[in-house]
Amino acid sequence: MAWSNFQLLIALVMVITGSINTISTKWADRIKSVGKDGVEKSFDHPFFQASCMFLGEMSCLLAFKILYKIYSMRADGTEDVHELTKGNRNFNPIILLLPAMCDMTATSIMYIGLNLTNASSFQMFRGSVIVFVGLLSVAFLGRVMIKRQWTGILFIILGLALVGVADFFSGDSSDDSHSRNDVITGDLLIIIAQIIQAIQMVVEEKFVAGQNIPSLQAVGWEGTFGFLMLGFLQIPFYYIRAGPPVTTHYGIDWKTRLMLLFKLVTVGS
Repeated sequence: MAWSNFQLLIALVMVITGSINTISTKWADRIKSVGKDGVEKSFDHPFFQASCMFLGEMSCLLAFKILYKIYSMRADGTEDVHELTKGNRNFNPIILLLPAMCDMTATSIMYIGLNLTNASSFQMFRGSVIVFVGLLSVAFLGRVMIKRQWTGILFIILGLALVGVADFFSGDSSDDSHSRNDVITGDLLIIIAQIIQAIQMVVEEKFVAGQNIPSLQAVGWEGTFGFLMLGFLQIPFYYIRAGPPVTTHYGIDWKTRLMLLFKLVTVGS
């Protein structure tokens, strides 16, 4: 089925705004300023950056409420037929809690990875979510993928492999603040985040898609859950000293970082 002009416009806007998002976030990571102690420090706040993203999502709920109020005031049933407000508006928001937690975890890990690697690698490795969504859809949703879909996944894997090899042999990152070990660690974190993001999408399709929830309302509630949870988590995070592989310049290679990361996730120490 051919795309409409509106769908093409939305896809183009998503590509442009997604690129701006990555570039602006990486630009913030490269900012340096002198603190009260007189020491120059880099902006290293991935959890705060993730919170800002969820704040944007949360604003979608406000936009939905405003639009619904405007359409309701017309008293002609517009709120029940307009694309932005039609659907099941009286649902239990708790069904969006699990996808929101997946989104919160994946976004936080991605921004940690972006702090360690190049913006270009970050943007391309985010494409690996297609691979994981496809595999999980076959495993848990009973989807049957046709040959051209498997071929597309194969080409994506080959492309991501080339990006990974390029990062491995390119040495330090382009901003001269991270070593090759940091870059590879960041790439691995981004791929892990895409697995979690794929789980979120499969969960949404399994338990949320059939609810016919207006898109703005669904995104708004997920943003609300993510913002509140991550906001409260940043309080204890402030007092927890992060060790390798999250922090940089520890003089350990990427294999050791990966082993420490696996231990941190599985053992919690």
